[in-house]
Amino acid sequence: MTTEYSRRQITKLLGSAAAGLAMPALSMAQARKRQFEGRTVNLLAVQFGHHQHLWNLIPEFEKETGIKVNLEYAPFDQTREKTLLDMSSKTGRFDLFTIDIMWLAEYAAAGYLEPLSKYLKNKDLTADDYDIDDFVPRVFSGTGIYNNTLYNIAFDSGTVGHEFRRDWMEKANLPVPKRFDGKFTHTAFMETVGALNEASKGVAGYVTQPQRWFWGWTFTPLMYAFQKPANVGNEFVDKDWNVTIASDDNLAALKYYLGWRKFTPKNDANFGYGEVVSLYQQGKAAGGIHYLGFIGEQFEGTSPVAGKNVYLHTPVGPHGRTDPFFGSWGLGVSADSKQKEAAWVFLQWITHKNQLIRASEKGAGLVRHSQFKSPTVAKAQPWVVDCYEFLLKTANPDERIRVPEWAQISEVMGLYGNKAWLNEMTPEQALEAMAKEMKDAFRKGGYYRSNAKNPPQLWRNLSYYDKKPSGWI
Repeated sequence: MTTEYSRRQITKLLGSAAAGLAMPALSMAQARKRQFEGRTVNLLAVQFGHHQHLWNLIPEFEKETGIKVNLEYAPFDQTREKTLLDMSSKTGRFDLFTIDIMWLAEYAAAGYLEPLSKYLKNKDLTADDYDIDDFVPRVFSGTGIYNNTLYNIAFDSGTVGHEFRRDWMEKANLPVPKRFDGKFTHTAFMETVGALNEASKGVAGYVTQPQRWFWGWTFTPLMYAFQKPANVGNEFVDKDWNVTIASDDNLAALKYYLGWRKFTPKNDANFGYGEVVSLYQQGKAAGGIHYLGFIGEQFEGTSPVAGKNVYLHTPVGPHGRTDPFFGSWGLGVSADSKQKEAAWVFLQWITHKNQLIRASEKGAGLVRHSQFKSPTVAKAQPWVVDCYEFLLKTANPDERIRVPEWAQISEVMGLYGNKAWLNEMTPEQALEAMAKEMKDAFRKGGYYRSNAKNPPQLWRNLSYYDKKPSGWI
């Protein structure tokens, strides 16, 4: 049996309910919902404000199913460490984890996550109208598939971009481009931040987060934007896994990024995302970096700068390339959970279109076609509408290459990138140091052994991620 209560047991339960004078008759659907009544599942979740709109629905789930959900939060910069600590201990303390796309390969390759297809196929556990094909294909597979196996279900997705004070741009007679219209180029970016920079008044043209922890999602988009057409796909490694991060294209990208320092606040080398939001909200920066899901909470709604902003993508590079950056969060079940089926019942309930649409009307992330097509969601989050086509056709789930070593790669990028920001290294020295440590990580991982079975380089052919979600089950 695949469930702790078989169809025969449920039928028997129904018969007992019908026979008992004091017990109301239950439908098959109701009986299935209550089959794990009294169980408790524990969820370790990253602490993001826009995710809270989804978690606020948990009391409804508890009332409907009788399953208790204990929710524990971890700050973003501690989530991976806390998750790995629990996973590696194999205690099964947590039944569910929120998982960043960039950590999927590491967790799945280590055997820490439960494959989910069998639960999706189980009609006793999954609602008949769950509608797996309502998920945007690249969001579904990009968030959850590793080695052709489904491990996560997406509940948040987006892209990296830049917010600017639209009102300031208009006052300065600067052109205000639209996201993805091709007009927001690397030169237009520099012209904009230069024109809006007023250091004498305490206003920076731009604020970023050079802290060493964040370079994997701040500098990486520029690497992709600056690649020549012939080098696309070789941002980190070539087809033979030779490390290419010290390439001329990446050097140009790094020098360009370091050029922003003329317009950023002084002594900002340890800035993280909190400083970006704070300075921008205070009117002390004309532009800053963001993740799509953060906009509603931090720059609109009750924010002091609400309604004054324009949201743009990474600047188009010198060879006409638009960065295909994609980020997402999924829910996965621990391989060591003692309550896998109850955990799945919660997972599929919270990622059902009914819950996701309601949560995104409040500001939560979008992952389903029905969310992007909802007029009420579009009214609540108008800044996400033009990202639908991008997620369908352009987004690259493998931008932060899907290898178990990604966390190490991101760490060395931050370590030496930050040194370059502080002028402790030249850009050339920083990239060479990154390349050396990346190569060491791949060598340790066995990538250079004869007959090595290395991960497929799926970023070279994104059609892999375009399969209908039901095709993975």
